[in-house]
Amino acid sequence: MPDSEKRPLRERLYECLGQIVTARRKRLGLSQEELAQESGIDRAFLSKIEGGKKQPSFGLVADIAQGLRMRYARLVQNCEECANNEKSA
Repeated sequence: MPDSEKRPLRERLYECLGQIVTARRKRLGLSQEELAQESGIDRAFLSKIEGGKKQPSFGLVADIAQGLRMRYARLVQNCEECANNEKSA
């Protein structure tokens, strides 16, 4: 059984969230500081989210999505697709 199947879905989702937020932020040319400001959160906390070390609330994910100029539902969908792809890899 691959390691990813041993990890709970919740863990994979938060790891994927960090990867997706980082990639989108960089694609938009935003620094962590700029995205944190746009999202109304602390830069250090954003850094921990990007590193998969923090598990933000639904509301905070919605704020981050807004800072990334994307719909909350799309961000969550991307996380789910990422986590499912990791499981099947």
